Amino acid sequence: MNKGETAATSPTDSSKSAAAQTSISTTTPTPSDSTAPATSTSDNTLNGVNTKDHGFLPNIGSVKKSGKMDGLKKLITDYTAGLSGKYGVTFIDLATGEMVNVNDTDRYIAASTSKLPINVLLYKNVEAGKVNLDDMLTYQKEDVEPGTGIIQKSAFGTQYTVRETSKLAITKSDNCGVNMLIRLLDIQNVRQYLVDLGGKVYYDNHHRSCPYDMALVAQDLYKHYIKNEAVYGELINNLENTDWHDRIDAQLTGVKVAHKIGNQVKTANDVGIVFASHPYVLSIMADNVDFGTACKNEATLSKKIYNYVESYAEKDLQK
Repeated sequence: MNKGETAATSPTDSSKSAAAQTSISTTTPTPSDSTAPATSTSDNTLNGVNTKDHGFLPNIGSVKKSGKMDGLKKLITDYTAGLSGKYGVTFIDLATGEMVNVNDTDRYIAASTSKLPINVLLYKNVEAGKVNLDDMLTYQKEDVEPGTGIIQKSAFGTQYTVRETSKLAITKSDNCGVNMLIRLLDIQNVRQYLVDLGGKVYYDNHHRSCPYDMALVAQDLYKHYIKNEAVYGELINNLENTDWHDRIDAQLTGVKVAHKIGNQVKTANDVGIVFASHPYVLSIMADNVDFGTACKNEATLSKKIYNYVESYAEKDLQK
């Protein structure tokens, strides 16, 4: 994960003694749009939802298009063109449904951004009743992966709830924890989820992805969050409270950002949902960069994008 690897191997038979560790069926999952929406505890309106933690959130594409995307693309292109290395960016205004794409379907090292689709798929299975967050997972030798996280310090045989494992995989970017989740879900189901979303880069054993694909995952999370805050609110909260605040959210004081970073020696990635006046998805990946410099560059770019969005966003959205 922090090394750009999801798992060294993905066993096809993850059946263990505990029923909770039997992997989800490897039958091709239905597309994400076909997930039956659970009853939401939020107040639904024609154009959006009143949420407990984020106030009013618009349905995707429910607000009149801004017509400002050409200017935003120029801002992103002009800024990244002057930087060393390569940057790919996907932006989606969730209120208007408008999108900007800059070098965003080229292949990049996914690093730990891959933990986002794994955890979104996990919570979709929770919503569908296929996984219980209180079930137990057992840390095994096959889960070992050095790098970020704290589970690697545990003895083999240590048990964690699915809920705790997911939280550690997000907040601590726990490599061993996400490998435990992969045993539960089956990596083929994760890959199929990305395909069903319309992903452009197949997530194979080379662990490559692109900003566009990760942006689709973040958009899918937003869509399900506003339908079912009771389930997805926990994941959103974990994503808002990670140990990393040096990229998308670094300069966005007072703005909630649900995001997942990815680190490697010459790679600095971040993808997330920015809960601005118009909530939006921002997905950034970088290749052949100085890591520390890239994090600062992405923080600066994120602030520029935020300011641009706030300059055009409608101020009369229902709160």
